[in-house]
Amino acid sequence: MAGMDELPKGALPFHQLPISKSQKLQFFITMSVIISLALVSTLLFIMFDLPLWGLTVIFGFVALTSVLFLPNQIAILNTPLAVNLNHPFIDDKPIGEAEVYVKLSDSKWVKSDKCRVRINRDEMIGGYSLVEDNEDYKIIGHFSYSKNFKTLQTYVTLINQALSLRDAVNDEHDTFEDARVRESQDTGLLEREWMEEEEIPVSSPISRLMGRSE
Repeated sequence: MAGMDELPKGALPFHQLPISKSQKLQFFITMSVIISLALVSTLLFIMFDLPLWGLTVIFGFVALTSVLFLPNQIAILNTPLAVNLNHPFIDDKPIGEAEVYVKLSDSKWVKSDKCRVRINRDEMIGGYSLVEDNEDYKIIGHFSYSKNFKTLQTYVTLINQALSLRDAVNDEHDTFEDARVRESQDTGLLEREWMEEEEIPVSSPISRLMGRSE
């Protein structure tokens, strides 16, 4: 699958999509709190001639807050996912075929095929590869060197959600359900955990992430 250095005209990355608004708001609030704490601490130190150790403790707390919350928020805003203007992630009513794009570790974008995806550990070069979630496990490309498996799983959830909504708009048969059928007929040699069969709101992966970080 050939990669593209840039997204096609009309395709928007995740951080520009309407569903990322809540995550951007949380990031803005977190940054505002961190900056405010730093400024207030500095002013109090100057005005009341506080001991240096007190200022050190306060800035240590600010630094700890930044380390705990900002990396995850930035990671989700940088979800390697993009859709075109006909996708349901965009508020406008679709007038054509919806498309989904995924960014690989080499910064190239690939247009997603019909299959859902999953990640597999790459023993050769490290990190994780993105593969099609079917009986062939066809490799799409190297996905990430990140060691944060929880964040990578969130990426996969968002990508598969985008693919499911794309297929609904394009009136495509759901190959993920085909995989469920094959799994039920399997001999037990391959075991996978499937998500519950329920309708998931578009913003649910982000909402769940926000709930964990609060």
